[in-house]
Amino acid sequence: MRAAAHRLRQALRRLNACLGRRGSYLAIAGLAWTTYGLGIIIDPRAGIVRGVGILRHIMPLEVWGGIWVICGMAAIAFSFTKTRDRFGFFAAVLPAALWSGAHAAALMTGDFPKAWTSMATWALAAVRLIVVSGWVEPVRKPRHQEQP
Repeated sequence: MRAAAHRLRQALRRLNACLGRRGSYLAIAGLAWTTYGLGIIIDPRAGIVRGVGILRHIMPLEVWGGIWVICGMAAIAFSFTKTRDRFGFFAAVLPAALWSGAHAAALMTGDFPKAWTSMATWALAAVRLIVVSGWVEPVRKPRHQEQP
């Protein structure tokens, strides 16, 4: 058991070194969006259906779930590219911003008065991603430096 835990720790350290803080955050967001999109496709909840009514007039809810999945997977893929991760952040912000806007429309039209919580939640998720996208990746110092 200890050997397996040690190997897992090593693998996570290597992954963290590869992704960095920005990439790790982007990969986790991408994984969350992919999971959320699958939930929309497989079993959309009533609040989602009511909150994004305006989007359902454009395309079926399953297609929107697919957009979440595609954007999530793009965020994961771009999290491994240090120089092009801005595309991943854009992909991650897009569905959250759309969802927030759809909930805002449902709130303003009176279709779903409880939409304000989802509107705020998705808006803050988008803002959080925008803030992290502006961070500079910290320079890592080697753990063990040899003495001259």
